[in-house]
Amino acid sequence: MQNCFDVGIYTRLSRDDNNGNLESMSIGNQKQILIDYVKEKGWNLAEIYIDDGYSGTNFDRPDFKRLVKDIEKCRINCVITKDLSRLGRNYSMTGYYTDEYFPEKNVRYIAINDGVDTMGNNNDFAAFHNVINEYYPRDISRKVRQVKKSNAAKGMFMGSRAPYGYKKSPSDKHVLIIDEDVAHIVRRIFHDVANGENGRRIAEQLNQDGVLSPIAYYYQSLDKNNPRKDESMVWGSTSVLNIIENRAYAGDLVQGRRQVVSFKSKKKRKTDPEEWIIVENTHEPIVSRDLWDESQKMRKSRTPFRTPKVDRDVSIFAGLVKCADCGSTMAASLRGREGKQKLTYRCGRYANHGKEICSSHNIREEILEEIVLNDICKYAKQVENDKQALIDQIISAMKKETAAEGNMAEKQLHTTEQKIEEINYTVKSLYKEKMSGKMPETFFYSLLSDYKKELESLEDKLPSLRDRVIEEKNQEQNVVHWTNSVSKYLKIQKLDRSLARELIDSIIVSELTSVDGKSSQDITINYKFVGNLQKFFGKEKNAA
Repeated sequence: MQNCFDVGIYTRLSRDDNNGNLESMSIGNQKQILIDYVKEKGWNLAEIYIDDGYSGTNFDRPDFKRLVKDIEKCRINCVITKDLSRLGRNYSMTGYYTDEYFPEKNVRYIAINDGVDTMGNNNDFAAFHNVINEYYPRDISRKVRQVKKSNAAKGMFMGSRAPYGYKKSPSDKHVLIIDEDVAHIVRRIFHDVANGENGRRIAEQLNQDGVLSPIAYYYQSLDKNNPRKDESMVWGSTSVLNIIENRAYAGDLVQGRRQVVSFKSKKKRKTDPEEWIIVENTHEPIVSRDLWDESQKMRKSRTPFRTPKVDRDVSIFAGLVKCADCGSTMAASLRGREGKQKLTYRCGRYANHGKEICSSHNIREEILEEIVLNDICKYAKQVENDKQALIDQIISAMKKETAAEGNMAEKQLHTTEQKIEEINYTVKSLYKEKMSGKMPETFFYSLLSDYKKELESLEDKLPSLRDRVIEEKNQEQNVVHWTNSVSKYLKIQKLDRSLARELIDSIIVSELTSVDGKSSQDITINYKFVGNLQKFFGKEKNAA
């Protein structure tokens, strides 16, 4: 039995745990208890991990991730917390770490106050503690939802961010007041819609006039850099529509339209309109009720303000089609005259932000289906005629392309592993020099710090280098797997969504080009396991 451990003590405190003044739960209190415990046992305190202000319902916490990383690097072999709830309040995930991960890594785990020690036989109540610990955030979450719902029903604004054109009152964050700096932009949008202008044109005009988009204005008002993507800096039809549909501008609050799926998750779901909490005349309107009504009538009477997207289950290639120029996912929508509409994919960034960001890249699904179907059938026939010949042909082409890269990865992996061994040997030598008194302590720690940084940098590179080498070695297995999959569809006459998902990783669509009066469009199909075979066997084109 091991008598000395390299211990990592872990402390955590969320805002809900603190409640302002619970000293017994404080980080400082936890840390002192754990340090005293380690000293009493005579063990080595290797590291202290602190997650202050992080919930225990998930394990996406910076210092917990650092703890796991140190376990993987064998820097610690014992983890101690004040109690199980400090480790986590998610029953299944906490159980995974205590029952599976720690034992697999030969790491001892101790929760002092709960009497849990994975090296002993006193873990009978660990699962029970986990269930109780999970109940706490579940109950807190339920109570918070009840309070928010009750306040929303009273006409109190419960959002984290005020709608564009409004700001929260300095005296009461649940009251909206007009932001006069941009309220005129909101009025302009409503007037334009009431006069028959469409969302795309309104957005283009706002961009031409240099008006900051809602998200760009929000971060400017906070004096912070915008962390969002480039397109959020400009207006799009979506941002215009969001304003037109928001009843807040007429003085009403509509809340509860989204709800978190679980207290363990930040993901939200849309609620049914019957569940929405609507309270009229809660704050000063930016537009009159007459202008609001007129803009809604005009929006509904004309050609759809925003082309409705098609359900992902209806479109065969939803999520798979990508724009060749900007890389965004192409959205499926019905386009054309009433009664003659065709399912069409177009660049998502173009659809939302217009030609200033990208071009349409339009392609009808029926055309794309024909191209993909012919490509699949072509390879299925080759598999039937001579499967091994096709496998050899693909592997040969792939090896030619990746030979230099594969050899480079193997060399880099060998060099990196060798360098890590050298640093570890050097560090051991430095320790001997220090212990013998031949090296000053300050000089030793200075060198150790430099070597530690270099070692961490090298170790961070190892996983990706190993993955590249393994991928090269698994090349033949991947090709065989793909040929087995495609062979099932020799006589296929129509594609469906499940088949597309099984075989295809992505489809890259270029913009339509015209040469000598003939139009064409490049289509690149990236298959799962083998990638873009068109590089080896010729490229598909959509002759328009």
